[in-house]
Amino acid sequence: MSLVATRTVAGRTWVARPNRSLSVIDRKRVFGAMVVVSGTIALVFSYFGAWPILPFTGFELALLWWALRCCEKTAEDFERIALASGQLTIETRRGGLAERHEFRPYWVQLQYVRYPGQGSHRLLIRSHGREVEVGRMLTEEQKRVLAAELKQILGAAWPDKNYKETN
Repeated sequence: MSLVATRTVAGRTWVARPNRSLSVIDRKRVFGAMVVVSGTIALVFSYFGAWPILPFTGFELALLWWALRCCEKTAEDFERIALASGQLTIETRRGGLAERHEFRPYWVQLQYVRYPGQGSHRLLIRSHGREVEVGRMLTEEQKRVLAAELKQILGAAWPDKNYKETN
């Protein structure tokens, strides 16, 4: 996963995106190549009497199409955390679902917790009864880095008030 932090005149922004190794054109090329290769093999085998291979080839290609389609639906997923002019904004997009949460930085509590039975830590931002998990697309090391940066930025004026780390 990629995490890009930028500093602007107005504030700071962190953007996390999942790694995508294939573009839309590359996904179409991969599918086309598999259609040609699998189709050729299936047609040759069916020519020699092994016609039952045709439905399996069709199923295989349909499954590949579905997998590539799922990748395409989530290709634009992201998570953006922006701190500017006294406003902490968290925007996420996962599949077709887009969310936006706004907080006042003074009231925000940052928690880096690991609940029993879970393998990874969760980075939570809480304020006034609302809770948003950030860093879902990140590795453990990237979550630690993001937590440290947010702790430094959010806690600059109010040391140790806004950050809790539990195991």
